Amino acid sequence: MNTILVLVLAYNIIVIGGIGKYLSWRASQQQQVTDMALGGRNAGVAMFSVTIAITYLGSAHVYGLMEMSFSLGAVALWFCFAHTILLCVICLGTGRWIRRTGTATIPELIGKLYNKKLRIYTACVAAMVVFGLVTLEAQTLGIGISAMSGWPLGWSAVIGAAIGTAYVCMGGIKQTMWVNLVNAVVMYVAVITAGIYLAYVLPDGWEGVVQHYESRDEVFKLSILSKPDLLVSFALASIFSVVFSQSVNQQGMQAAMSAKDEKTIQRSLWIAAPINGLFGVFPVLVGIAAATIPEFAQLGSKLAGAALIIKLLPTWLVVLLQAGFLGALLSTFAMSALAPATIFAKDIVGLHLKKALSPEAEKKLIRYTIITIGFVAALMTLFFHPNVILAITWLFAWLVPFFFIIVAGLFWKRSVWVAKLVLFSSWLVNLLWSFTPIKTYFGLTMLENAHIVAIVAFGLTVVGNLGVRNSQPALFAKKLKSAAFAG
Repeated sequence: MNTILVLVLAYNIIVIGGIGKYLSWRASQQQQVTDMALGGRNAGVAMFSVTIAITYLGSAHVYGLMEMSFSLGAVALWFCFAHTILLCVICLGTGRWIRRTGTATIPELIGKLYNKKLRIYTACVAAMVVFGLVTLEAQTLGIGISAMSGWPLGWSAVIGAAIGTAYVCMGGIKQTMWVNLVNAVVMYVAVITAGIYLAYVLPDGWEGVVQHYESRDEVFKLSILSKPDLLVSFALASIFSVVFSQSVNQQGMQAAMSAKDEKTIQRSLWIAAPINGLFGVFPVLVGIAAATIPEFAQLGSKLAGAALIIKLLPTWLVVLLQAGFLGALLSTFAMSALAPATIFAKDIVGLHLKKALSPEAEKKLIRYTIITIGFVAALMTLFFHPNVILAITWLFAWLVPFFFIIVAGLFWKRSVWVAKLVLFSSWLVNLLWSFTPIKTYFGLTMLENAHIVAIVAFGLTVVGNLGVRNSQPALFAKKLKSAAFAG
């Protein structure tokens, strides 16, 4: 085991273990049961803004962007732009709305808007999607550890998943938030320093990188505008899939549900958006540069960028950078594992019990579920290594219809029939678009899953609600009307 790996793992074990132990000790001193899911709903601006920003800095932003920019070039930055837009939507819209309802999970909110059956259906799909994200986070944790150690990717992912499970299973979301605060400082010091340093260690500098792409008539890879077909198939698909799915995904909304109040969420935008949006520049530059250097290019898109960082940057900077990268990945892994565990405890087990789970029983159930999810994700990563960003955008498409039925139910009208039509039609289209030649048959090959699912979900929501007669008033419209009458 080399020095870099030892130092990086030691840093994470000390920070994660130390904060987890301290929070457990403090809870015992105060004779409180740890609220694994929501942390007591008292997160302030600092904790919430950093957590919501780093929650969305996971596998796709670190090694996923290196992998994608290795192949597509600077157009990969649109994935970062999509997440900046996403944080605006969360902090000004969905995050505030969901905090206002007082619910603990997205399926619980859908059940409150519509009915119990829809809560169960969406719980199963949401848990499936976020579990898929956990396996991708495990893969990218493995990429980082493999680059540092030389170990096989599968076994490196197992180690990463074990650390990621520890990140959250001791103190829940509060532990994750405190660790995020520490990791955010380390991560940005490292990324800024490495970005400056990179220009001096490339064999032929950035001029050599530019010449490489010019000689191959691939200058488009150096521009975020790239080619029209890539802007539609990748850039636009990223915006559609990220904004419409992640703005109502349990993974991110769990942080919003734990915030002190709506104002905390709104004020956090000015911290969360820059922290998240600027991060992706460095991984994209690394991927673009790695593709031009034969020593790294021969390793392929998954390992080229990580290998460049290890071999070209000085040891002290690599340790700092890998600690920051691993921290970002671990944070997203932790929140991704916590999300399906919370859904399982509250929407699947808790919903079907005659007597509500006690706080202690719920804590144990969530903790054991997190451990199980981490174990299964690590096991799967031994055998499957899909393209990270393409897999993520496919998973996101499953959640796109949630956005439309939630917005309609909060502000327009609530029809169970329309909600079912939107969900099941969107899920069917997503499957057909992936596993049949239907898009080729209709000549719509330029439309990715996120495009077509968003179009179908939006169209059916509007047409269905315009045509339906028997529906309930929107949740917020009903509350506003009651408040006005009481006044």
